[in-house]
Amino acid sequence: MTLNQLRYFVKVAENGHLTRSAAELMIAQPSLSQAIGKLEKELGFPLFSSKGRTLILTKEGQIFLPYAKNVLLSGEQAQTAARHIYLDRNGLIRFMHTEPLPKHFIPDVIRGFLEREENQNVRIESDIAGTGKIIDALLHDEITFGFCSEPPSPDDRLKLYPVTEQDIVLCAARTDPLSSLDTVTVQDLAGRPCISYGTGSALQQQLDRFFQKWDMHPDICYRSSAVQINNLVAQGLGWAFIVRTDSLSSGNISVLNMPGLNMKRRTYLAVRANRPLSSTAERFRDFVLEYAAQRR
Repeated sequence: MTLNQLRYFVKVAENGHLTRSAAELMIAQPSLSQAIGKLEKELGFPLFSSKGRTLILTKEGQIFLPYAKNVLLSGEQAQTAARHIYLDRNGLIRFMHTEPLPKHFIPDVIRGFLEREENQNVRIESDIAGTGKIIDALLHDEITFGFCSEPPSPDDRLKLYPVTEQDIVLCAARTDPLSSLDTVTVQDLAGRPCISYGTGSALQQQLDRFFQKWDMHPDICYRSSAVQINNLVAQGLGWAFIVRTDSLSSGNISVLNMPGLNMKRRTYLAVRANRPLSSTAERFRDFVLEYAAQRR
């Protein structure tokens, strides 16, 4: 049994037609028929029955189909992983990061790493995503590193290195009446529009725990990404808890004084716990941890 045989079987099962399937697979129809017949002989049971020109899955074929699809999916994932491992070994660093990081963190890491002589030929690819997507990409070997929050539940498939810690602060537009208060209480926020993060995001889950602890029931009118939340707050559309970054020191946003507010957003360098790193990836990991230690 080969991957090609399984691929042919799945295609015919989806189309119910040999001629159409052969055209999509770009092989001759006799070759496709022969491959299906050989697979049936090897399995010891028929996969299809004929009804005119239409091929219909037998009961045995229906049972076998999901297993064949799973094998093909595993094969595709293995090919993808092999390609990424090859790229890792040949000097490509791939990572994703969440949005609310210090403004210069990622640029400084990239610049500092590439300035070292041994990294002159290294290439870097990066993208922005939420923690959930980053972890999924790590576990599917689509990236080597992720800069993200801690996952909601422990995962022994990951290894996390703390790299940054930022305050989470209460903010509103400078023109918002809240900005004129010396201190802001939970009661002051009640009934006023709130802007927050997506319901599945790590930051929102952290805020939900805070809301529950403080018995807060915010009127969340908008949900968006970290960067867009800053823009919405600056335009006076509501208050929000925002990760403090350099961009909050200027512009139309005020950081409000809320006594007792002590929330931190920690960012981790995440890697696969059971995945050996290439020498290039090891240097990148060590550089990030060295850089993070210097900033503490």
